[in-house]
Amino acid sequence: MDQKTFKASGTNQNFGGPKKAFGGQKSDKGGMNAFKAKMIYVNDQIKAPSVMIIDDEKNNLGTFPRRIALEMAQEKGLDLVQLTYDPEKMLSTVRMTDYGKYMYQKGKEEKERRKTQKGKDTKELKVSYSIGDNDLQLKIKKAQEILQDGDNVKFSIRLKGRERMYADKAVQKLKLIQDSLVEYGKSQYDTPKKEANGYSVILFSK
Repeated sequence: MDQKTFKASGTNQNFGGPKKAFGGQKSDKGGMNAFKAKMIYVNDQIKAPSVMIIDDEKNNLGTFPRRIALEMAQEKGLDLVQLTYDPEKMLSTVRMTDYGKYMYQKGKEEKERRKTQKGKDTKELKVSYSIGDNDLQLKIKKAQEILQDGDNVKFSIRLKGRERMYADKAVQKLKLIQDSLVEYGKSQYDTPKKEANGYSVILFSK
């Protein structure tokens, strides 16, 4: 595996040991290949000017300029892994962690999830990026019932033509749905997944 190099404080430095920008480009330990379709932004690949740092114990360490956050992680011999990005606030939420261990744990969780999800149905609910609050709550209630019955739910938003300019709104809408159903279902990824004609999020019943 190649040594990753990034810029901090205007100089090139090695950071946090060997790593790759994409999960799934290594051996399938713990189901690691399940992440081929998911881009993982790490260290200098994170472009948000400000980042909110969460540690491995899920403590919020605060919000810092990206350059300062990179230096903080470097001093600890750790990496910054992007969890979510808010385009309106231009803010990334990142995990300060060991990248290799983080991906290994995610791979194990994915492998275990696949075992437990065998035999369950996934029901799709389509929504618009501009769906009204009342209609959205009805969809969320329907999803809650599906998840409580032991099945999975896929929410999808299709974007055609000029609608693609509203991609940020689509992502925010799906993230809102994801957060609203956190007690009933768990998503495979921290952020909605980009598809050919839009975005989607799958919630797996707990």
